[in-house]
Amino acid sequence: MDKNLDDLIRMSREVGRDAELVQGGGGNTSIKIGDGTMYVKASGTALKDMRPGAGYRRVDLQQCLAILDDPELASIAPMERESEAGRRMLASCLDELEGRPSVETILHAQLGRCVVHTHPSLVNGLMGARRGREAVQKLFGDLDPPPLCIEYVDFGYPLATSMRQAIEQHRRQHGRMPQVVFLENHGLFVSAEQADEAVRLTRRIFGEVRRVRDERMRELPERRTHAFSRKEKVRLVAELSAELRKTYAEIMHAPVLVRFSVGTPVRRFLAHPDAEELAVADPLVPDQLVYCNGVPLWLPAPKEGEEAGRRATEVIRAREAGPATPVCLLVDGVGLFTVGTSPKLLESALGTMEAVLDMLVVAACFGGVRGLTAQALQYIHDSEVVAYRHRLAAGQDSASPLAGRVAIVTGAGSGLGRGISIGLAGKGMHVVLADIDEEGTSETARRISSQGGAGSGWPAKVDVTSEESVSAMFQYVIGHLGGADVLVNGAGIAPSYSLMDFPLEDWRKTLDVNLTGYFLMAREAVRLMARQGTGGSIVNLSSKTGLDASKNNSAYNATKAGEIHLARGWALELAEHGIRVNVVCPGNVFRESKIWDSDYIKSVAQKRGIEPEEV
Repeated sequence: MDKNLDDLIRMSREVGRDAELVQGGGGNTSIKIGDGTMYVKASGTALKDMRPGAGYRRVDLQQCLAILDDPELASIAPMERESEAGRRMLASCLDELEGRPSVETILHAQLGRCVVHTHPSLVNGLMGARRGREAVQKLFGDLDPPPLCIEYVDFGYPLATSMRQAIEQHRRQHGRMPQVVFLENHGLFVSAEQADEAVRLTRRIFGEVRRVRDERMRELPERRTHAFSRKEKVRLVAELSAELRKTYAEIMHAPVLVRFSVGTPVRRFLAHPDAEELAVADPLVPDQLVYCNGVPLWLPAPKEGEEAGRRATEVIRAREAGPATPVCLLVDGVGLFTVGTSPKLLESALGTMEAVLDMLVVAACFGGVRGLTAQALQYIHDSEVVAYRHRLAAGQDSASPLAGRVAIVTGAGSGLGRGISIGLAGKGMHVVLADIDEEGTSETARRISSQGGAGSGWPAKVDVTSEESVSAMFQYVIGHLGGADVLVNGAGIAPSYSLMDFPLEDWRKTLDVNLTGYFLMAREAVRLMARQGTGGSIVNLSSKTGLDASKNNSAYNATKAGEIHLARGWALELAEHGIRVNVVCPGNVFRESKIWDSDYIKSVAQKRGIEPEEV
């Protein structure tokens, strides 16, 4: 591989994997090759995902810089100008790769050989503080050459123009261009001759701000709030997640996922004495609008006997704005909930908001928050670049009625469970791969990822015979995806012995896995679905042996017949909750069969006049 490209990928992955430096598709990197060209990150892609052949473009430096020399661009309407500048940057590409160059390519072109542009949470907090510039000079005045601070300017062409003027003035004053550029309410640019040096300097700056933040936080009194027990928190997270899935699905007109976090940035923020006031401060950085739709919603600590879900819905509806409705909810004493219509949007919203919470704490340490102006917010809102980033993070659309919904499949580490999981993910579902076999579910997740599409796989270790293990797995589902819409009971074993030789231990184990496992999973799923109030579906994977017994299979015959009757009884009692219960009884199938897409399922469905998705 080209050493320049190898350096770019290595540098990008290192900073991209650090959520304190970049969030979602934010941040970008570049390396100048020496022949008048430059590798630069592609817009909207994650730095951590850059690899040979994907996530970057090779551009002609002079063509990029010439964009700033065209006086006509400065005179046209902002959004039209940005679109034209973007078209010209794309035209400067010298390769056939996917994606368009980062919107900040022209900024990279003006700096040194290796450039790292990050959105470090603590540095952005400093640059979104009223006394941020003063603090930069105090903390980093020893850098040679001194750092350059640039007041907030709309990104794209305006920022590139402003930065060129500031760099030229800095060069005249100090004899060379800056290595470090602080952008108010935006981020940090660091350039160096070598990639490792650029990363090292980035981390040094971040570490110094963290040191001062920690010193000042120790001087503050800790905020007192209601201390919920673990059991109360588990109940509240389940109740609020169910309500958020339902409410946001109505607002977004699409299924949504919910992520809960009580990570260090969240705990630190909720412990700050001014947490409630800081939460409603004006947005600090563009990514806060791109991925979080602005300021988080705030819900006071739920009181005893209060319907927390209903109160949360009231708070959301009061700020409802269709797709632009804020997608982050801070619940005092509980934690942070984020909502997204895809795993990428969910991850981007969570990472961005946790970074924003850190920014707010730092800004409070340096004179208070200085948010973006109304004019800057409008520019970001109108920007086509923002819409482009959001489309990339949202992933591919799917026409399947299952797309965007969550399924739990037991036995997903092999056989029919694996085939069903891959098939459901192919329909755009987000599939929890539940199995005691961690290696098997990892392989299933890999296969789901390799097939592409909007669906996803989420490995989750579970022992279906253990009440505690099943309960813990459902807590994982609620915390990471918000809930579930479909349960496929597929985990099972089939020891084969004649009646006179059948060991009691194997008999009991088969009943435990094939019946108790189905019961425990269904019971938790029904509790979850009823709480959500949006219906759902349970499918028991039985066998033809449940209808017609086979030889030397006493335990399997009994349990597979039992699974059918369990489903019949559940169907009778769960209809009032809108929960469908069905059984699939396949015959002999290949180990890796994609039963959900098989001719068998389609033929049975057609005979009954239904679509496979309705099962």
